[in-house]
Amino acid sequence: MGFLARIRSSLTYPIAATLVLVTVVPMVLVGMLLSSYNRETLETAEKQYLTRQAVSLANETSLVISGHQTLLASTARALAATDRINVDSFESLLQGIGSEPGRAFVYLQIIPRNNTGVFVRSPRLDREMMGILEDAITKAHIQVLDGYQVEEIILDVPPGEAPKALLSYPLRSRGSEVWGSLHGVLDLGSLQEKLGETTYTGYLVSVINENGEAVLSSIPNLRRTNLSGSPLVRNFLYSPQRITLAYDHPVDTDVGEVLGSMAPVRVFDWGILMERPTSAAYAPVRVMQTRTFGFTAIAALISLGLGFTLSRRLITPLQNLASTTSQIAEGNLAVRASVRGEDEIALLGSNFNDMAANIEALVRKLKKALRQNQELFLETIRTLAAAIDAKDPYTHGHSERVSSYSMAISRHLELNQEEVFRVHIASILHDVGKLGVRESILNKPGGLSDEEFEVMRQHPSIGAQIMSPIRMLKDIIPGIRNHHETWDGTGYPDSLEGEQIPMVARIIGVADTFDAMTTNRPYQQAMTLDYVLAKMRSMSGSRFDPVVVEAFMAAVEAGDISPPTRGVEEMASTEVS
Repeated sequence: MGFLARIRSSLTYPIAATLVLVTVVPMVLVGMLLSSYNRETLETAEKQYLTRQAVSLANETSLVISGHQTLLASTARALAATDRINVDSFESLLQGIGSEPGRAFVYLQIIPRNNTGVFVRSPRLDREMMGILEDAITKAHIQVLDGYQVEEIILDVPPGEAPKALLSYPLRSRGSEVWGSLHGVLDLGSLQEKLGETTYTGYLVSVINENGEAVLSSIPNLRRTNLSGSPLVRNFLYSPQRITLAYDHPVDTDVGEVLGSMAPVRVFDWGILMERPTSAAYAPVRVMQTRTFGFTAIAALISLGLGFTLSRRLITPLQNLASTTSQIAEGNLAVRASVRGEDEIALLGSNFNDMAANIEALVRKLKKALRQNQELFLETIRTLAAAIDAKDPYTHGHSERVSSYSMAISRHLELNQEEVFRVHIASILHDVGKLGVRESILNKPGGLSDEEFEVMRQHPSIGAQIMSPIRMLKDIIPGIRNHHETWDGTGYPDSLEGEQIPMVARIIGVADTFDAMTTNRPYQQAMTLDYVLAKMRSMSGSRFDPVVVEAFMAAVEAGDISPPTRGVEEMASTEVS
């Protein structure tokens, strides 16, 4: 077949060649080149910007903290010549320090060596926060009395509180003897507000301590989170200097890749971490890509217009074939695909129709064979049940009636179709074990002796043994073996009780008893329906499963179960054997 003939018979080549050459190749090449170039350019510019911003914030943070340190240190030096505390003057001094504009002190205290001293505090501090500060100041006071200067960051604060910085200085007399300590507590919330004022949209700012923990952060959830898993923070902790990297965010996985920069803060061995998601940093690249793809889409539309007619010839038969296959998958084997033309799609549709016709014929034969097998199976079961009933002329039709009652109960118990089928078969065959019981016992008109009754009690076990070689009936054997078990465990042959009794056996037990009470037997006359129903209710919870009895009563009330005889005189004194 020549090239032109191949093009005429197949739509794949002209459509694929047109789309690839006119649209896909140029669009992909232009997009890749522009994206690569612009990403590199923007990454360089963004890193430079992040570095400048991180350095600026680091300097501002240093100024804020060092300013408070200087103020407190100068106050301590001013008190150097004092060797005892004047409560009024020192309280005025502390209030003056705490009320200066721009100061973030929330607690100030002077503690002599052997006195509680004086303090001023912000009314914002609650009792819980004060307890934490008092513990920290007590520990710091002990160290300061030994001549040490203490600087501590308190991160373990109540919810809603910002971290605090405790600055403690020794107070020395003229003889350099430490006579007390000066303590100031900074609320770092004001520092976080300053960081927030310089945080631009899309930027994440955190203050990192010497252990890699976020002391402050523009993202509240990151506070007190260890960020040392970040390669940027890890490198900074190893060598505190300006560093800028691109990496995946170690905590907030939703952020994804970020550009980050760190700059050291001159106090507390801190560092300022500034991050920006690359998705935001490279947004201009996406804008340029969108515009580029917009122009290339115009060219693509022109080529698509040329290939529209050919594509319709390809898509329409495929859609028809897909719709046909969906209907066949849903069970409609009679549907066929519409076939036009002589190309590969038409040949595929024709072959598919032939295959569908063969499958339909085969399924029809299988369904017919299945129905025949089911009918043969049920007829065999009914024949066997008739043979069982024939041994005992007083129970003629008993198996069919018990089966009918059992299926009605099953439906009111809302069992599924498969469970109802098992109940159907098991109830028909529930007395198959009577084939192994002597007719003299089955047909005895009076009561049975103890030995005869013991033989009769064996018929459930005999029935289970008879059915056990038939693998297809293994699921119905529990209904045959255990239909004489009782809810209270006094039944036979296994003395099962409660939920131990299979559901199919519980159902058959109720149906079997109902039929025995509403039909004439050698040892009793049929009882009235009202008496039987009252008797069945009285045995709920002792002989029968209460749930099954409720379903039985519902079936009777709905008319799904009715006794085979009517109008028989009630024999209230008659008991079930």
